[in-house]
Amino acid sequence: MRRFRSIEQPPTGRSVSIDLNGHSYEGTYSVNGPMLSLDTLTLGVRREPLGDYDPEVLARLLLAELVYDNERSGGR
Repeated sequence: MRRFRSIEQPPTGRSVSIDLNGHSYEGTYSVNGPMLSLDTLTLGVRREPLGDYDPEVLARLLLAELVYDNERSGGR
């Protein structure tokens, strides 16, 4: 995925999904310059610097973190 700067062109969202504990979770991620943003409908939003990570790998990791944070706080 190509990195975009805000002034050049808006980032394009890509779907990502994971299966954890027998449930499927989905989100959409985009890369804007050095930042990756992951948005989900029910779990929230997470933004992190991309660094040297592959964007899809980081998005899956952030999605798993959102799932675990939600479970810890009494969600699903």
